[in-house]
Amino acid sequence: MMKKSVLFCVLLALLAVFGSVAMAEGTGSGDSQISVRARVEEVLSDEMVSASYSGGEITTRVLTLRVRILEGAFEGQTATIRQTFDEISLPSAYPAKKGDLLFVWLELDEQNLLTGSAADYVRDLPIGLLTGCFLLFLLLFGRWKGVKTILSLAVTCLTVFGLFFPLAVRGVNPVWLSLVCAAIMTGFTLFLVCGFNRKAVSAILGCLGGLCAAGILAVVFSWSMRLSGIVDEEAAFLRFISDEFTLDFRGLLFAAIIIGASGAAMDVAVSIASSLEELAQKAPELTARQLFSSGIAIGRDIMGTMANTLILAYVGGAIHLILLLYAYPVPFVNIINRETVAAEILISLCGSMGMLSAIPLSALAAALLYRRGTDTSFTGKVPE
Repeated sequence: MMKKSVLFCVLLALLAVFGSVAMAEGTGSGDSQISVRARVEEVLSDEMVSASYSGGEITTRVLTLRVRILEGAFEGQTATIRQTFDEISLPSAYPAKKGDLLFVWLELDEQNLLTGSAADYVRDLPIGLLTGCFLLFLLLFGRWKGVKTILSLAVTCLTVFGLFFPLAVRGVNPVWLSLVCAAIMTGFTLFLVCGFNRKAVSAILGCLGGLCAAGILAVVFSWSMRLSGIVDEEAAFLRFISDEFTLDFRGLLFAAIIIGASGAAMDVAVSIASSLEELAQKAPELTARQLFSSGIAIGRDIMGTMANTLILAYVGGAIHLILLLYAYPVPFVNIINRETVAAEILISLCGSMGMLSAIPLSALAAALLYRRGTDTSFTGKVPE
């Protein structure tokens, strides 16, 4: 067991190194301008400014603030910046007041004085507190399993944010990249949570099989729907990030399906594998066929709620788009044929079918691995 733990730590360290290198390479180019933290010392003015344009008049609320820079080359100096809210953002805006922390963009004016504009509020403290509460809940309720869950989350975040995004933005093929990242996340998570045993192997096989099914469906139906992958403003901006390469937007659509479905597929796969392991231990007379049938029966109860989980997650992510479409009297057939909507349908349904495919595949893998009795580890020992 000690050797396996050491091996896991070595692999995790290697992944961390590769992720750090990828992030360094990914952030080494681009605009050198950065925002810095500043504290509001005084609100100098707060006024409504109207401007005319060809279609009428637009009103903007403009605050002039004196702030003290808290970091960077100008740390300790004061600057005069503007915070602007247009008519769209004004009803839900939070105008700055004395003591607020902001990210600001700085520049030197003609008199060599610091000026600039407010970028956004500093929110890392509440985000850190919320994250701490989440981790504390995991430890309180999960105990040792909670520790393993935190480690698996660390590996998942490192894989996605340290490998996938930095490499994808540099033009690496997102199809193969997403498959490799899904394999890393699945393997690390399930081996860590379940241990190095047949349960983990059967769950991994079922999960990866389900993701492959989702990928095949994504390729077939994205081609039949003639989806370009450029479905929003962010995708349009990504077209101009580099003159050296062009991002594969259809591949990114594929990657969204694989990464989005991997968590639910892991959940389903390990539920099936754990249930069949318990059956194999308590009823060693059951054959592989009977174990498989039991796995399918268990999976039928799981699939209803898990399919809803994925669909509702995607709906929650696109809630503003859906509300916008409902706000205007557009025929339903026109709505679903828009590429933005069709892409969301593709992602949600292919991801759901990949998750559902993981049920029989996990049941089959577990049944075959457990068919010789209750021995569930590679070493021939029944885990405690």
